[in-house]
Amino acid sequence: MTYQPDMKRWQDMDTHDIVGEVLGKTFVCPACGRTHRADTQILDIGPDLLPSISDRIAPLGLSGRPLVVFDDNTYAACGEKLMSGLSRYNPEPFIFHRDDLHADSFAIGRVMLAMVNNPGFLVACGSGCITDTVRYSSLRTGVPFISVGTAASVDGYASTGTPVIVDGFKYTYAGVAPRAIFADTGVLMDAPPKMSAAGYGDVMAKYVALLDWKMAYDVEGEDYCPLIALIIAKALEECRSLTDDLSARRPAAYGRLMEALSLTGIAMQLMGNTRPASGGEHHISHLLEITDIQKGKHGSLHGDKVGIGTLITMYMYLQMFSDGMPAQRPTLGAAAWEKEIRRVYGTLADGAIAMNESEPPQGAVWEEQKRKIERSMEAYGYQHVARFATLLPELKERILSIGGPVRPDQLGYTVGEAYNAIAFGKEVRPKFTTLRIAERFGWLYDLADEISSGLAEGKIY
Repeated sequence: MTYQPDMKRWQDMDTHDIVGEVLGKTFVCPACGRTHRADTQILDIGPDLLPSISDRIAPLGLSGRPLVVFDDNTYAACGEKLMSGLSRYNPEPFIFHRDDLHADSFAIGRVMLAMVNNPGFLVACGSGCITDTVRYSSLRTGVPFISVGTAASVDGYASTGTPVIVDGFKYTYAGVAPRAIFADTGVLMDAPPKMSAAGYGDVMAKYVALLDWKMAYDVEGEDYCPLIALIIAKALEECRSLTDDLSARRPAAYGRLMEALSLTGIAMQLMGNTRPASGGEHHISHLLEITDIQKGKHGSLHGDKVGIGTLITMYMYLQMFSDGMPAQRPTLGAAAWEKEIRRVYGTLADGAIAMNESEPPQGAVWEEQKRKIERSMEAYGYQHVARFATLLPELKERILSIGGPVRPDQLGYTVGEAYNAIAFGKEVRPKFTTLRIAERFGWLYDLADEISSGLAEGKIY
């Protein structure tokens, strides 16, 4: 029998039940008319899962000897339990012995070399970097993988998009979803608290990402799905108040955070891209990460930077739209823009220039886009932005309460690096976001200067 979701019924369901309905399903969406597919078949989060993991993966029909990928930290967290739980399959371990691990060409090459014994399936035991490394290896070899999460730190567990660093630039490649995701709440709770703070920041980013996505649909005609947006919105509301329980180290809170992170990844699976979960806040984060790589710095957690980007982009929306449509200001000319891109991106500038327009839309094209933005703001945008006025200070305090950062300087970034990320993070991806809106109205570079210098002085928010 073909699965058919009921959007009205979903509005009354919690995210756990929605996940249970869509896992492993392909369906024609009643909201957008597109065909959505969730390749992940199992999402299993709870206490003491690892001793029985062989039984839990049995419904997948996997066979052969698995290659289980760890780093030193994740092996210490649960390696012996996981290897014992998989003993029925005679697992082979592979451990990265490095502190500066990234999902990059080196890490992917090491995993693919470790697959010399032709494993029947792969197991990614870790969080973002290990999962993305194994995901890309799975894509290239056709060997399926499962994910065993060790921290509720990132929404990429269930995603199919694979961010990979190549020659210092972060590209997102098509990937494959894990057949299953497992997370032991005891392991999640024992992870460093900064990991769950980063995960919380990554979930809260969806407040901005959802608005950016809907605006991109209205202004530039990007694909959009109200059903998937509903899933993300429900995960946000269920997760927002978790900070008290995370501070109190209640195991169930870590499970709920991990479920919200996994759900946003499944939403990306259903949509076939990262749009439901990534907007201008992620572009700020990506350029900060590129800055770290250029400096040879290990860098901070993805969710930390995304959380900061979320607060910044909320502030930008408030500055531009609190009193109606923003007044038009001068925009940056093509020659000045290219000079700035070469300054900020250095050896990576040619790639950034190639994928972006040298100037924002002008003339009749921009006038029509402004009319679309105004209609969108009147229909729903002003309501969202008004909510940011209370959400921004609330989220700032919640992130601080669980040990997360709210300013770039808390992660060691200078005023200049923060300015660059706000002003030129948009060139990491040619997407319509908060940053593009600010650029087209001529507000971006003034806001970047105000925010980067103001935050360093303890102002802005």
